[in-house]
Amino acid sequence: MTENQTTDSSFPEVLVVGLGRSGLAAVRWLLRQGLRVAVSDIRPAAQMHDLRRELEAAGVKDFEFGGHSAAFFIRCRRIVVSPGVPLELPVFAAARAAGGEIIGEVELAARYCGCPLLALTGTNGKTTSITMLGEIFAAAGINAFVGGNIGRPAVEMIGGNFAAGVLELSSFQLESMDSFRPQVAVILNLTPDHQDRYPAAAAYLEAKTEICRRQRRSDYLILNQDDTALADFGHRLVREREAGAERPAILFFSLSHEVDLGAAWLRDEIVIKLPRPDGTIVCHRRPAFSLRLPGAHNRANALAVLLAALVWGVDESIAVQVLTGFSGIAHRLEYVGCRSGVNYYNDSKATNIDAVLKALASFTQPLVLLLGGYDKGADFTLLRDFLSGNLRCLIPFGQAATTIARQLPELCAGDGAEKLAPALDLARQNARPGDVVLLAPGCASFDEFKNYEERGDCFRRLVQNLEDAG
Repeated sequence: MTENQTTDSSFPEVLVVGLGRSGLAAVRWLLRQGLRVAVSDIRPAAQMHDLRRELEAAGVKDFEFGGHSAAFFIRCRRIVVSPGVPLELPVFAAARAAGGEIIGEVELAARYCGCPLLALTGTNGKTTSITMLGEIFAAAGINAFVGGNIGRPAVEMIGGNFAAGVLELSSFQLESMDSFRPQVAVILNLTPDHQDRYPAAAAYLEAKTEICRRQRRSDYLILNQDDTALADFGHRLVREREAGAERPAILFFSLSHEVDLGAAWLRDEIVIKLPRPDGTIVCHRRPAFSLRLPGAHNRANALAVLLAALVWGVDESIAVQVLTGFSGIAHRLEYVGCRSGVNYYNDSKATNIDAVLKALASFTQPLVLLLGGYDKGADFTLLRDFLSGNLRCLIPFGQAATTIARQLPELCAGDGAEKLAPALDLARQNARPGDVVLLAPGCASFDEFKNYEERGDCFRRLVQNLEDAG
């Protein structure tokens, strides 16, 4: 049952659905345009008291809390949807039938920002890649807005006099596009995700490829050649473009073989092939550069980022300099430092088994793995086959330590530790020069910390203090 609050009978011009960070940013921008704005959120009114007072003070007169109703939705001619709200809800069908337009916050931003757009999506690696692109643009002296799914709402780029909008986009954000057109689009990879919303792989592919739906022949789409679904999709677009259709130029990136157009990272060499305006191809070979970020997936992401920067017009030397110096994002395979010949990495955001597997695949060196925290019922035995090759030892810790030690007794260094600090001390004692100590907990953090960020910050401080202790 919803709770509606309206101060007068005139109809609002725009309804914003979902009052998360992007929804609130949209509300504030719309109010600054002098529009009458209504809001609807599924959370109960009792939880929204302070926010309602703030929005009332800003000029919002129409509220719906505790759910969404067709009667409230059909009053508005335009509806702006936050990413987490499923577009399959019946209220949206009712709004469309009443003549309402339904768009997302990113679509709203794209219509009014006035700057060319570079958009990137994928299942994994989006935030790392978009952060690298932002740093490359900054180093090249390009005043770029960097946001979207990375945390800064896209509507904040409106009126900012930016030379480029560099956006990380989720599949949820891409669902609500209408006229969105990036000059450069990137899809890093596709693996099963959000299966509650996309039970079929085809539906997930369709959502992700919405990023290029309205691109023109003068635009670029950068795709992972080593991802079968994306390779098939890209080759279909190539054929359609060759037949005269309005399709972007397709650039592939690969770690396994040279591509017709795009870039390949082959052992110690990177091969780059880019089209000229006259249709000829420029082939350039350069020595492969070193990355601070470990793992083949980060080499693939770096290739995609390099291609995006090059077709935007950034000098290659600037892009490579940023890529080689990039040390990662906090708590996502973040390189913390080297102590007594041992390298320490913070992947505190790896809060499930799949994330731990991706972290493990990033290293070939002997590993001392810190695994544990608040037990969410994970099956830690799924890690056994992936740990048998280069594991030095496993240090279980936190509330889940007993469960981990019981499920993987042959891999654990004893019973582990109740807290992160003594667990790190055990890791230091077991590690040898050339090893990697990796915090990839595979668990939530709530037994000892407020969130994974606090856990990762604690790990970083503890590692820094190891140097002081000699």
